[in-house]
Amino acid sequence: MGSYLRLELARGYRNPMGLVMTTVFPLGLYLVFTRLLDVAPPGVDDFAAYAMVSMATYGAMGSALFIGGAIALERSRGWLAQLAITPLPAHGYVTAKLVSGAVMVLPSILVVLAGGALLSGVRLPLGTWPLLVVLIWVGVLPFAALGTAFGYAIEGQAANLAMMIVYFVLTVLGGLWLPVESMPAGMRAVAEYSPAYAAGSLAWRALDGLAPSGSSLAVLVAWTLLFAAVALWRYRRAL
Repeated sequence: MGSYLRLELARGYRNPMGLVMTTVFPLGLYLVFTRLLDVAPPGVDDFAAYAMVSMATYGAMGSALFIGGAIALERSRGWLAQLAITPLPAHGYVTAKLVSGAVMVLPSILVVLAGGALLSGVRLPLGTWPLLVVLIWVGVLPFAALGTAFGYAIEGQAANLAMMIVYFVLTVLGGLWLPVESMPAGMRAVAEYSPAYAAGSLAWRALDGLAPSGSSLAVLVAWTLLFAAVALWRYRRAL
């Protein structure tokens, strides 16, 4: 499994177009929100820092989710059938995909945080910066599992289309483009149990010097376990 994981990481970092889409695009959105548009919601004291966390989470989500596109392509080329005759067990393949997906989100996080500090003048205590990286990274783990599940459940370009739709819905529902507090009461109640909102809330709270809430951690754990179980089930069905 270790050898296969190294292969996955090497393949991921040799995809410059994917890295650009998951780093430059979120950074561009962040600069539009903070430098060109006046969209600061009421009650947010430091909108540049708040939006920085939102866009870093948004970019990391996309990077984690779109691992499913690579899986769908591998399926169409018969890669799974070849792996099935190797000693690599099903859980080893899924684990390698999840870990590589989690590692690939780091550039998205680092680029947007650097943009906040260097381009938008975000100033935070020194220890808060590495904490934000860790919290955002932990927060998007469910999306690596969800992307893996999509890759095994849907074939070809349909997988990318489905993930784009889910990505958009979760982004909006999670308050990454529009704060949850601005949503209607019914939508807000649903949003607070979404994985995107739970992911963002970890780092949003850190901006105020608060520890992650137990409810957000419980939501993230539940979604991660569910998506990972679905990914493993779909992988076994795909063999």
